[in-house]
Amino acid sequence: MSGMSELEKRIGYRFSSPHLLEEAMRHASIAGGSSGEMSYQRLEFLGDAVLNLCVAEEMFRRFPDTGEGTLSKARSAIINNRNLVRVGERIGVPESLRTDPSVREKGGGVTRKMVADAMEAIAGAIFLDGGYGRVRQFVLTHFWEEKRVAELVSGFDAKSRLQEWCQKRRVPLPKYRLLEVSGPPHSHTFTVVARLADGPEATGSGATKKEAEMEAAGSLLSLLGPKEGTG
Repeated sequence: MSGMSELEKRIGYRFSSPHLLEEAMRHASIAGGSSGEMSYQRLEFLGDAVLNLCVAEEMFRRFPDTGEGTLSKARSAIINNRNLVRVGERIGVPESLRTDPSVREKGGGVTRKMVADAMEAIAGAIFLDGGYGRVRQFVLTHFWEEKRVAELVSGFDAKSRLQEWCQKRRVPLPKYRLLEVSGPPHSHTFTVVARLADGPEATGSGATKKEAEMEAAGSLLSLLGPKEGTG
């Protein structure tokens, strides 16, 4: 149980019903049997919805003038397997996850998908144990980075505005082309160029190809000028 106590510290929440955290850390390979113990799969199902709700509510409050499409894209860029794994590894989920020894022997250890699934299960467990307010605090603490969220919203909005600019003028939509991928495998930097047909072009960089495209779109809008960039 000491391992779970350490995990609670890194999560930032102490469970009133510790069995919920134990269930969130129990892989299907050791569930069932004579003990009848549940795996994390049901909590994972619940946690997926809870994570998205917490981020959706925060975005709804913080960006009152932003449209549904941009908010949906930004939410998906915050709550995805990549970020679930990033946070899970930081708080020690791979070390705390319980699996059958054969899983680690055959598969080479805890997979990234297992970590992402377990993170969703943790969110579901906190929701059941402490309610919406406590799981919301967990999500905002570990997933909400104010500056990055604002950049995501602005970036997705830039791509939408650039597309609208082209549609209003009946010109072809912008083309995005990957120029370069640099950096180590676990920390790539993508560089993309956004180009208008027979028009200007601009480059952008980011931790993902999508983020690089957003930055390139924003830079291209700036080249078009305030009047053109706003439609």
